[in-house]
Amino acid sequence: MNFPVIKGAGYALVHTPDMIIHNGTTQTTERITNPESEYLKKINDHVRSYEEVVRYIPNQVYIGNMKPGDLAEYEMPWFDKTGKTEVRFGKFGEIMPQDEFMGLMKMADVFDLVLLEKDFNEAVREKLMAHPLFKNEAEGMKAGVEIEEIEKAVADHAEGLYNDGKLVGCVKRAHDVDANLTSHILFENLVVKASGVLAFNNL
Repeated sequence: MNFPVIKGAGYALVHTPDMIIHNGTTQTTERITNPESEYLKKINDHVRSYEEVVRYIPNQVYIGNMKPGDLAEYEMPWFDKTGKTEVRFGKFGEIMPQDEFMGLMKMADVFDLVLLEKDFNEAVREKLMAHPLFKNEAEGMKAGVEIEEIEKAVADHAEGLYNDGKLVGCVKRAHDVDANLTSHILFENLVVKASGVLAFNNL
């Protein structure tokens, strides 16, 4: 008799502050129903930087650079503590920054729905070329487009992609009627697909 076993696991954390602000369901709903809310005005003050996310001790435990038992050595809360290591790569996975993740979304997109501004696209491609897991894929990454094309697409129902508060890309809708192919739903699907690719490659 054969018995299925788990032979490996890959962990991934992705820091996407602009996606929280511009694409998150709570924020997009609040922007429609209460655009002048104090919540929206103050949200930027409560989003951690990438460096803070990498330093966060439980995140280092998650990707395998520290052991769960190590947490007992630090008094809670942990957000203001520095652990034994502050690196993005661990034996179980990694912590990826937002710009690289957008590049991963583009590489995972087989229908050319993800557009990235040409200079941003090239900068991300170079970063992914230096990534230990994505060099080959990044070599074939398609070129970016002019920002005007992205702005036009966003005006025509595309989901904007932002980095440091600046529009740098978009996810286009795949159909002008089908509610299952709106740009926001496709954005969510591509985020899931890209994060799955990231975790899988960290096996």
